[in-house]
Parts: sequence; structure tokens; C-alpha cells
Amino acid sequence: MSTDEPRPVTRRTLLAGAGAVGLAGVFAGCSNDGRGGTSGAGDSGSRAQVRPAYVRYAGVKPDLAGAEYKIPDAFNRYPADPVTAITTPPGDGRPINVMTYTNTPIPPKLEQNQFWQELNKRAGSPIAVSLTPSVDYTQKFATAVAGDRLGDIFLVGNVPQVPQMLQARAVDLTPHLSGDNIKKYPFLANLPEAAWNAAIFGDKIYGIPIPRGAIWSQVLYSRVDILEKQGLKAEVKSLDDFAELCKQLTDKRQNRFALASSPTQFVQCMFGMPNTWSENGKSVVSYLEHEAHEQVFEFLRKLWSSGWIHPDAFSGQNQDLKVRFGNGSSPLVHDTFSAWPSYLQTAVDKTARIGTIAPPKHDGSGQARIWLGAPAAGFTAIGKKAEGRVETLLSYLNFLATPFGTEEYLFRKFGLPGVHHTLTDGKPVLNTRGFSETQLGLLYQADAPWTIFLPEKEGSSEAEFNAMKQTCTEAIVNPVAGLYSETNVRKGPQIGEDITQVTNDIIQGRKPVSAWAPAVKKWKSGGGDKIAEEFAQALEASR
Repeated sequence: MSTDEPRPVTRRTLLAGAGAVGLAGVFAGCSNDGRGGTSGAGDSGSRAQVRPAYVRYAGVKPDLAGAEYKIPDAFNRYPADPVTAITTPPGDGRPINVMTYTNTPIPPKLEQNQFWQELNKRAGSPIAVSLTPSVDYTQKFATAVAGDRLGDIFLVGNVPQVPQMLQARAVDLTPHLSGDNIKKYPFLANLPEAAWNAAIFGDKIYGIPIPRGAIWSQVLYSRVDILEKQGLKAEVKSLDDFAELCKQLTDKRQNRFALASSPTQFVQCMFGMPNTWSENGKSVVSYLEHEAHEQVFEFLRKLWSSGWIHPDAFSGQNQDLKVRFGNGSSPLVHDTFSAWPSYLQTAVDKTARIGTIAPPKHDGSGQARIWLGAPAAGFTAIGKKAEGRVETLLSYLNFLATPFGTEEYLFRKFGLPGVHHTLTDGKPVLNTRGFSETQLGLLYQADAPWTIFLPEKEGSSEAEFNAMKQTCTEAIVNPVAGLYSETNVRKGPQIGEDITQVTNDIIQGRKPVSAWAPAVKKWKSGGGDKIAEEFAQALEASR
């Protein structure tokens, strides 16, 4: 199955400001309360009553248990007799209109899509999905909000005044999901506790989080087979060691460049930079202000000027990284753990072996800590116009959250046996038809907690589990992940793009390293300081 995820800086986020024209007027009469609550936001007892109870699903025993290491469980095979988790279709026979995005090609229409037809049957309602490429979703979402044309279920886009928008357009799910109320929907109760931060505004639950967490952490992938052919090991112990590996892997005569893209975050981790934000008393500080940036830039400039980074690294698309890694023209690439299946699927040489390289501390004094992925990729809400069907729609989302080991999960991810996938030794593998027809954006409506299951290649599940065990257990948490800042939504995309542009210019030698300090100063005065203030307030209120 494909698990491509939107990357941290995309056109989707950059459209936030432009796509929200006119929304301020739409919600002018709504409350201005933000994340963390109203005037009683600091009441931890109140928040404790709001937060859904957590009931872990224990219906299937993993081959490798991850809870101790704060990572997902891993499985080598799908259970031979999957549990039927839901005996009655959740739908009411009426269409369920869903608005969400996709990172894969649009699937065949219902008439030519056997998976979609079977989904409707199992859901007990026709599922009408409005799919938009992720890079265009914020624009479409803002237009739908302004025109009051949201679906029954919608993935919340990155627009200004999200709390006010939810108050005006979404159902308050608190009576249905707070505390033990959620136990009516056992597979929503199985979602990680931290993921719910993304969906709680003003001490009200407005949606269902799309869980991610450790699987969204980024790691340096390596083509172990290529490294071994050159007598190289997939490990580095210092900054100099990493430079030498990149040098050895680059062979311009064979059009091979060590790195598919700039390993910026990988190097930042070597120097101990915080995960986007860090706490300083009751304040939060951006990683942009970390004192090691100049050292990081000097090293990245060396990688670029030496020709060890692919020359198209700053001009291509996300899929280009997979092509370079898959065909061996770039044996190293920095990406999320969630991308592992797609790297297996896009490998040109089916004997290719994938591994990871943990970042060392730059001075060789030990292993560095990576950044822990955000607990949620976003959340879906239920439109107010569908309030009379809220229990039906929550039941449908509960159906989409059925976990690994159930018959429902097997169908959702792999379709029908013999039609969409082949099953060999307990391993369902999507065929071409399966990959095409199953891309209905279901994982961006609701999803189960992530499970490590890589049926494409023997040993891959264990390899990813061990890689995550090595790096994620002590990963650095972003303290404001899932919290809300209005200024971050309004101004963050533009001032963030300015920082990205300066970063790219410095790495490629178009600007000196000395350009960094004034760029950060401009970022702070342009909204960064206000974002920090709002996140600090939201963090305090969330406790």
C-alpha cells in the first residue's frame, strides 16, 4: 500500500494565506477563543473531562511489540483468520459526502471501481468522496468554507480562524466523545491520546485526529546493497564520517550522487537542534534561533559544492526522491519512516535492500537524537448540516479506524483477494488494479494507529522496527505539536517560505552564511515572535 505523506514544507501550506481571502468576514460574529479553552483554559480538571478515554485495542498480538519503545507494533504476516470487528454496517443508507485530499492519482470512478462498490456495501451508505490533490486542498477548502459547501465529513484545511470556523461549520463532538462516551466507538477510543490535541479547541472536541506520531519521524534511508558493493557500512560516527561516506558514494561518471536531497534536518540533529520549538521557562523558542546554524550551513554548503547532493535536489518534486533512490542514482535520502513502503514499491531492482543511518553527534561523541514526528497529520470534522446524523457518521469513522488484524483493516488497505491483492504466506500485496482503485483518501478521513507491516519484502517489517527502536525511543518532542496559533496560520506560511528560500540560497552558495542572522531577525519581527507568544499561551492552557 502507498503511504506517501505531505512533507513539512509544501505548496499546500503556502496557499494558506491566499486561500483564505474573505474568511475573516464569514466568522466575524463568532467567539475569538483559540486553542486550549475559554477563560477556564487553565482548569486541568475541565480538560481532563473533555479528553476522550484511551482504550488500547488488544485483539491481535504483534510479532514485535513497540509500546516499550514508543513506536508502532510490527507484524511479519497478516493473521490467517482476521477478526470481524464490526458486524453491522455503520451507515444509514443515505449518501455520506466526504471532502478530503490525496497524495496519489485519482482512482477510477465508482462505475469502474470494484473496491469503491464494495466499500459502499460494507459501509451501509454510498460514500461520495470529493478528492483534491494535497497541494491544492487548502485553496479548495477555503472556498468551500466561504461558500458553506463543506461535506458531511471534511478534513480541516490550513486556513485562518480555525476555532471560529469550527464553531460555525462543525458539530461539537464533546457530548459523544469526551471521557468514557467514546467507548461507544471502540476504535476511535484506540487512537493515541496525544493525537487528540489537534482536534480540541476551546475545551471542545471538534474532530477525529489522523494519527501519526513516531512513524512520521524522519530518518536517513540508505541503499544497503549499493553500499555493500563498495565495501561501505550503513553507519556514520561523526560529521567528518558522514562527509566521507557521501564522497565515496558519489560517482559522476555513472551519474550517481550520494544524496537525493539536502539532508538539512539530519545535520541539524547532529548539532542538537530542538524539534521546531523548545521550552524556555514559560516561553517557547524557535529552532531558527539555535546558535549552531552557521556550522550546519557551512557543512551543507560543502556537500553541495562538492557535488555530493543531486543537482536537481532543489527543483524536483517529492516523487523524484523516490525515483533517484529506487534506481540507485542517489543511495541516500532523508524521509519519514512512513515512506518505507513506497520506497520498496518504487525500487527498480527488486533485490534492493533498504536500511537507515542514525545521525551521530557532530563531534563523534555518540548518537544524536532525531525529531519525533507530530502526533497527528490533521483531523476530520463533521459538518453542522449533518448534525442529525452525527452517530451514523461517527460509526462510519469508527469503521475506518478498525486496526490491524481485523477483516475491515485488511479490506480497507488491500481490497478484495484475487482482485486487488494476492495473498502469499500471510502477506497481502497490492497489484496494479488494487493500488489504483483503493486510493479513495480513506486514511485522510480516519485511520487506525500506524502499524509496521511491509509485506512487499521479507524482513522489512523487522528492519523498520529495529530502525525506529534505535532512533525514536529518545527522539526530541516538539512541545507545541498539535497546538494552535492564529498568527502561525495567517503569517507562518509566508515568513516560513522566506526562511526556506534563504536556507536554499545559503546552501547553494547564492548567499553567504552571514545572511542567516538578518533573515531570522526579519522572521521574528514579521510574525515569529507573535507565533512564539501564542504557542506559549496555548501550551500553558493545554496542561
